[in-house]
Formats: sequence, C-alpha cells, structure tokens
Amino acid sequence: MRSAISVRLAAIVATFAMMAFAVGSARAAETPPTHKEIVRAAIEKHILPHFDALKAATGPLPDAVRNVCKTGSPEARAALDTAFANVVTAYAGVDYMRFGPMAERGRRERLSFWPDPRGFVGRQLRLILLNKDPAVLEPGAIAKQSVAVQGLSALEVLIRDKAVPLGPGEAADYRCKLAEIIAKNIQTVAGEVTDAWEAPGGWRDTMEKAGPDNPVYKSDSEAAAETVKTLLMGMSLTSDLQIKPQIDPTLKLAGAYEKSGLQSAYYLASIASLKNLFDTLKLQAYLPEDKDWVMGWISGAWRAFLSTDGVGGRGPKAQEGRKTPPLREVFDKFVGMRKLITGELCPDARITVGFNELDGD
Repeated sequence: MRSAISVRLAAIVATFAMMAFAVGSARAAETPPTHKEIVRAAIEKHILPHFDALKAATGPLPDAVRNVCKTGSPEARAALDTAFANVVTAYAGVDYMRFGPMAERGRRERLSFWPDPRGFVGRQLRLILLNKDPAVLEPGAIAKQSVAVQGLSALEVLIRDKAVPLGPGEAADYRCKLAEIIAKNIQTVAGEVTDAWEAPGGWRDTMEKAGPDNPVYKSDSEAAAETVKTLLMGMSLTSDLQIKPQIDPTLKLAGAYEKSGLQSAYYLASIASLKNLFDTLKLQAYLPEDKDWVMGWISGAWRAFLSTDGVGGRGPKAQEGRKTPPLREVFDKFVGMRKLITGELCPDARITVGFNELDGD
C-alpha cells in the first residue's frame, strides 16, 4: 500500500499533467493566424477601440474645466476629477503605441509629457503664468508652445495647484483660460490620432496593405512585427517606468499622475490594455506541443501582473487565495515575459522583432 505522501505526490503529478493537457488541447484547437490576420485583428480589436476610447474620454474635459472656473463648486470639482481620471486611464491604454500617428508631430508628448524627471512641465508653466501673455490664449497658439505645456501633465499641475486653485475670481482668471485651452488641445490631438488611423489612406491602410510599394511595410510579416514590438514596448515601459522606480531607490521618478492619485489606475489600465493586445495577437497558437511550459509560465506572469495594483497593494482582479506578489517579482516577470516572447513565441510565429534595446534587468 502506498504511503499517504506518495498518494499526494501522485495526485499533484496528475493535476499538472491534466493542466498541461488542457493547455495543449486548447492551443491545438486554435489555428495559428496568418500575419495579415494578426495585423487586422490588432487594428480592429485593440488599436482602434483604444484610440476611440481616448477620443471619447476627452470630450467632457473642456466643459469640466469651464464649469469649475465658472462655479468653483464641489460638484464641479468632482466632475473635473472624474473627467481628468477618465482621460488619463484611457491614455494609459495607448501610451505604448508609439508608432504611426502617435509618433508624428510630437502627438504622444503633446498628450502626456510623462515621465518628466527634469521638471520641464512645472518650469515652463511657471514662465507662462508669470508673463500672462494673452497671445498664448489665442486659438491654436498653445500648439506652438513647448510640448511640455500642451497636455495632461500640464493640466494636472493647474488642477492640483492649491496655492491658486482653479475657480471664479481674478486671481485664477488666466490659469482658468489656460487650463481650458490645454483641455481643448488634448481633445484636438486625440482626435487627430484617431482620424489619422481611420481616414482613407491612413495608417490602418498602411498596415493592412503591406507590400513592395508600401513605403513603411514591405510585407505582412513586417506589419505583424510592428504589433509585437508595440506589445514589447508596453511591457518595457510599464516595468521600467512604473515598477522599477519603486524597487530601485536610486531612480528619482515620480509615479504616473501621482499628484492626482492615479498611479495605480494608470498601471491597471496599462496592464488591461497589454493583456488585451497579447490575447488579440494569438502568438501562442504557433507553439509546438513540446512548448506547453511557455504558456504555463506566461499564464503565471499575467496572474502576477493582475494580482498587484502596481504600487504594492492588491489588484482588483487578483484571484482569491493568491498572495500579492512583491513588486520585485512583478518586475522580474516582465523581463522574463519579454524574453519568452522574443525568444520563443516570435521565432515559432516567424516574426522578427529585433527588440534587444529594451531587454532590461
């Protein structure tokens, strides 16, 4: 008769065998997408919906600023807090898509000048507020100023300034006008990005119509590689800018929109967007049966990412009974995830990304 320990060991082995079989069976039933299908899915299911969400979130922002400046009421301030948070979290879902329309005309920096380790936003805003040049308030004039004072980072400073809070009265008059113009600029730039993707002959067509005559993507494989590089970029930015500064005391970097208490919300929105893109690409469908361990490891990494709120607390999607992983572990899993994607998933999918520049430690 086997000992109780032997029985338990056998049960554990059987459990892992069943889990491996389930992963393999689920993957085997999934037909690997073509590179063209990867591109189309990334655009239709991830990229466009997230940019559309950002555009929609910016809609209420100018009116929310205007109402605070007109009334100064607690209700108006609460509405502005909500509108601002909605735009910030929507932006977190697209921050890492740093190609195409976001890379043109400095749009990413114009939307959000974070990180800002040298304090450009504060210094340049102070200069504008000191001079109170009415020309800066003219239609379109803010777009000619430094990118540091055009977007969410500058608006946050104006919203959170307790010395001269936004509201009715002469003291805040210029600040209110500037804040409203910045809010309108954010709305304009977000609209430009969406239009540049969706317009006929826009970036969607550029990616979906790859070929020898395409100035950017000579093949569907090159376009598919862009989507994977975007995923890797997002993982690198999340780990290196949001997680690493909290575990490395030598890094002096404020959290994303920390003044507004949105550091955790920014992380959670980033992770949700990255998970959606990973699931959309379906790179795991290319794995051979002897690499089930890859998806097992990656599944565990996603559980870790979702188990934290990004600032050391428990994530809202953490599984019951699972401990909150320390941020050092979360960072290490980001590094491991990037290496598995570039070293295992991409070769099996015949996608070349050449992403060594972001292989941090």
